[in-house]
Amino acid sequence: CAMAQTSLFNISYKGKYTSDEQLIKRKEIPPEAVEFGIVQDLRKEMGRGFMMLLPVIILMIATTFLKVRNLDYHLEMNIHLILAFVGVIVLSWVLTLVHEVIHALFFPGESEKEIWKSPEQGAYFIYCEDEIGRDRFIVMCLMPMFVLGIIPFVIWLAVPAVIPMPYHVAAAILFWLMTICGVGDVANVYHVLKEVPKGAKVFNHGLLRSFYIK
Repeated sequence: CAMAQTSLFNISYKGKYTSDEQLIKRKEIPPEAVEFGIVQDLRKEMGRGFMMLLPVIILMIATTFLKVRNLDYHLEMNIHLILAFVGVIVLSWVLTLVHEVIHALFFPGESEKEIWKSPEQGAYFIYCEDEIGRDRFIVMCLMPMFVLGIIPFVIWLAVPAVIPMPYHVAAAILFWLMTICGVGDVANVYHVLKEVPKGAKVFNHGLLRSFYIK
């Protein structure tokens, strides 16, 4: 069942999603609203997002290799390697929640934002029924990937290797993972750019998304 939650910035954690009845609050939607981005095959949809992100991911891995290849370090099993590995796992879990909070911050401050976990997708998602503009929706989708993945990775590339190995490489891997977490968001943006006209308002109604022109 849903959990009682903190409501900082009107963001609350709700627990496990099982049906749209948990989500839908509005009794009616605008009669001119049009559904978009209808997903028939979730795996295919995630694959689309991954293929769109693949050039970025390859570039990140290649530039990581170029940066660390000349570092004087020999990989060996020790406490530091174990701590770096565990750190990546723990931080990845924490940052997946931060990812959803960043999404939530792009909805109006007074709007009710809910974080749910979907067993089917094995991931969290943000739910808010209030409408936002098409361009704002695009930024909302992409911002966590940039804030948690791409931007810190670029900073990591630019600064000297001041963090001891293997933590230095673990940080890069964490930034890769936070970028890969955006595959679903990239797929959403694909549908917005393809199906939603400029100037439209976008909103959620259960797991379906719709738009309309005011």
